[in-house]
Amino acid sequence: MTIKVWVFSTGQLSNNVVLLIDEKTNETILVDPSYEPDIILDYINGQELKVKLIVLTHGHFDHFAGVNYLNTRLPEKPLLAMHRDDLELLRDGGGSKEFHMPVLPPDDPDLFLEDKMELELAETKIQVRLAPGHTAGSVIFYIPDVNTAVCGDVIFYHSVGRTDLAGGNHETLIRSIQTQVLNLPPETRLIPGHGQETTVREEMLHNPYLDA
Repeated sequence: MTIKVWVFSTGQLSNNVVLLIDEKTNETILVDPSYEPDIILDYINGQELKVKLIVLTHGHFDHFAGVNYLNTRLPEKPLLAMHRDDLELLRDGGGSKEFHMPVLPPDDPDLFLEDKMELELAETKIQVRLAPGHTAGSVIFYIPDVNTAVCGDVIFYHSVGRTDLAGGNHETLIRSIQTQVLNLPPETRLIPGHGQETTVREEMLHNPYLDA
């Protein structure tokens, strides 16, 4: 039994919110709940999903904007997980003040993610890959069973994450992409934090930011 990967594009920034669903038990891991969380909640309730864990690819506000809303409306408050290196960014509002879009951060995470950690959903293993550069604590979630990686703002279709914000570093980001994304199988589906999906092969061939 493998998992279903369901993606919603929400809010004015076209954030991709990802649900990893065990179709046998309906247990679910929710990745980066953003704006318009009511859409996500309606789907969760309609499908009778059991959200046990919310994971954040990084600590920017648009990737956790829906956490507090969901925490107060789900029948059981899920655990929250992210990498420790983005904790201060989360606590400070995830950069929302600089964009004049203040967002109240959620409580501190219940679990800190680490590079090479494996999360489990039913019989499926989800690999955590630390990929700093956009932020210090950016991570990718790679699910070999479904040839999919949830990438946050590390890489986009023919683009890469911005590095002009606090904690960003372009050289570090490119190194992260080379070592944590491009070494995945070429057919791997890449779900970025915003915009359209892509594949490892597509980015290796056509991403202008990754030219040698």
